[in-house]
Amino acid sequence: MVDALLALLATLGALAATGLLVQRAYKDRLLYLIAWSFTQVGLTLALLSMSLGFMMGFNGAFFRVMELGAALIGPVWLALGMIELIARYVQVRFGAWLFAISYTVVSIVILILDPLKGTLGKSLPKPSATYDALPLLLIDGAHVVAVLALAGCTGVTAWLASKRDQEAAELLIPVALVALAGVLVVSGTRGFLPAPLAVIALGAAAGLVWYGSMRTIPVYDEDDEGYDEYGDEPATGYEEQGRAKAAAAVPVPAPTPPADSRRGELRFPEPASEELRYPENTSIPERPAFPAGGDPAGATSVDGPLGGPLSGPLDRSPLDRSPLAGLAKPGALGGDLANACGQITVYTLLDGREEAFDRLAADLVKAALAAEPDTLIFACHEVVGGPTQRIFYQLFRDEAAFAAHRRRPHLQRFLGESRTHVIATNVIELKLGPAKVPLPAPEFPGR
Repeated sequence: MVDALLALLATLGALAATGLLVQRAYKDRLLYLIAWSFTQVGLTLALLSMSLGFMMGFNGAFFRVMELGAALIGPVWLALGMIELIARYVQVRFGAWLFAISYTVVSIVILILDPLKGTLGKSLPKPSATYDALPLLLIDGAHVVAVLALAGCTGVTAWLASKRDQEAAELLIPVALVALAGVLVVSGTRGFLPAPLAVIALGAAAGLVWYGSMRTIPVYDEDDEGYDEYGDEPATGYEEQGRAKAAAAVPVPAPTPPADSRRGELRFPEPASEELRYPENTSIPERPAFPAGGDPAGATSVDGPLGGPLSGPLDRSPLDRSPLAGLAKPGALGGDLANACGQITVYTLLDGREEAFDRLAADLVKAALAAEPDTLIFACHEVVGGPTQRIFYQLFRDEAAFAAHRRRPHLQRFLGESRTHVIATNVIELKLGPAKVPLPAPEFPGR
């Protein structure tokens, strides 16, 4: 009776965790959450069958549901969700889904149709004493694959975290918790543990899967001490000194922004309104005309645009005097942008994921606008006639700017959170040739 009561409590806990996880999977539409929802359903059904078996006695139906839910579906789909979360190549994720679905279907048919042996009572039956060789082989194979996949994903995540991969560092604890849940599932269904410990192991596994899934998507907030106002890592050394000097050069402090009610959302600061200002009078006076065949050196008496004489024999026009004259004049592209490089990235999205991907892309563009001064162009294009395709075009001042962009935390977050919406990615590296690019806004005194 104690075993039945313990199994009933574990069933209620697993049922609550399953409901919460299914609700989140329905809301976020993430494939790894869907896979873990199957794991939770399997564990809940197994615990329910154990509760009924302890109270009324085990039969063929209770035993088969227990084995299908906890010994087969639980570990296989737990490992599938882990691979879906960790793997950064679509081929690996596709292969994992193909294997998990085919293995599950074949094993379910065999575990349901294969005859049982021995007698069943109110004690927890052991698979080795009830199933024949083929079902036991399928269960053993599921456990081996699950343990290897969970251990491998955990090891890869820990290794990437040691290399200062921010996404891996954030996922390390959730991944470890889910891997521990897999160990408990395998231990509780092998028939080696006493009935109370097996029930506790399966109930604890259901709780760990739910808790780990709740921590898989980090929440970034502007008040987080781990990032500065641009969403970047804390400034240190010369970077911090440079920002201090820049702040000292501006005597008037920036006004405190109002509190944002969207606390906890992934967002980046909007560009300052000053960056969008242009001079009120953008007209460029024409260069004065000289007589045909005349000597420009003697043309000092020609009146300038403000009524006074031009200063010097060949006084330059305002366009020539501008600090941007090197970019504005034809053929000057090889000056400041001689080392410019770019990249085109083509994303093929899953059906129905366009809106979610576009939100992430908009956040990424805002972050690049706010924190990447050497990123000259950063645009996300929709493809006419191709609703599931997006094309990113990026132009950087030089290779150093490109390398700095790749290290940005907001790019790493985008890559990690967008991969569940993407089927395939094609990247094309570019080196800038003859081009007309947008000119940067001129600097004004007092800015």
